[in-house]
Amino acid sequence: MSVLISDLLGDWRYLVEKPASAEGVERTVEKGSVPSYAFFFMLASSGVIATFGLLANSAAVIIGAMIVAPLMNPIISMSFGIMAGRGSLVLRSLLTIVFGTLIIITMAFLLSEAIGWKLAGSELVARMRPSLLDLGVAVAAGAAAAFAYTRPGVSSALAGIAIAVALVPPLCTIGISLALGHKAGTDVGLAIEGVSARGPFLLYLTNIFGIVLAASLVFFCQYFRRRLSAILAIGLILSCFLLVVPPLGISMDNLLVRNQVHRSLTVETRALLLADRDVRFTNLSVRIAQGAAFVRADIVATPGLLTQEIINSIRDKISEMVNMPVNLEFSIIPETILRSSGKDNVDG
Repeated sequence: MSVLISDLLGDWRYLVEKPASAEGVERTVEKGSVPSYAFFFMLASSGVIATFGLLANSAAVIIGAMIVAPLMNPIISMSFGIMAGRGSLVLRSLLTIVFGTLIIITMAFLLSEAIGWKLAGSELVARMRPSLLDLGVAVAAGAAAAFAYTRPGVSSALAGIAIAVALVPPLCTIGISLALGHKAGTDVGLAIEGVSARGPFLLYLTNIFGIVLAASLVFFCQYFRRRLSAILAIGLILSCFLLVVPPLGISMDNLLVRNQVHRSLTVETRALLLADRDVRFTNLSVRIAQGAAFVRADIVATPGLLTQEIINSIRDKISEMVNMPVNLEFSIIPETILRSSGKDNVDG
């Protein structure tokens, strides 16, 4: 039986790729730590693309900036240096990251000031509320990137990894936020407590810590699991990693509350107004502040359909579901429907 299965599957064992040597990986990552002219040119180009993409609210342009950005390389180099006990590699990589970070933030700030942009779009707002989901993406991307360095056969996946974890867009968001200030407006339908650089900065730190931890673990398992210094380094990295978990956890809780409010608002409204009623939400915003949810919705409905009693009932049901006080505000838009079925033309 085993012979038959072997004949059907063929001899594939020679196709299994072995990991590259530690010396080979070290030579590869060393290049990524160098603050070369090419590195800063590509990083600056990526920053310009990402800034314009964020201002134009274009996801496609932002994705293009992620592909161009070389910022992942020094982060992986720093992770390898920490595991290998190479202090010079760690320091050089860290300086490259810091200088690159400052360049991108400054460039985004100056471009935003020069253009005079004072409106935050959905792509900007999305990077001001990091959560544990972003941390999960960073950890997975860091592990994939480090593994790609140890397996040259899958190095082509690095471009996709760069897209998965955004490093340059949060930095550009910081610069743009500093230029916009707290009095910036938002696109129609968007709501945010205020334009601030704290959210995107936390997102950037989340990406850094997540990538470093995951990449270090991969290098540790591949090459350095018998080194006591590497074990101690993993403990130190994990301690730094845990610093970003509490604020991300709070943001995650708020995200889950918003998700519950969005779902329950639609369900409860339709349940109270009967399923055959044509009721639509055109805009819906949820803001969590001081232990309460502030909900505002623009709803298209027949005049007189919604009463104060119905709105109070909806508020109570949502408050019970999310287990916190809810302040609900509906802006009702009267609707006039004109229909032409074309039935007469068919009969004729």
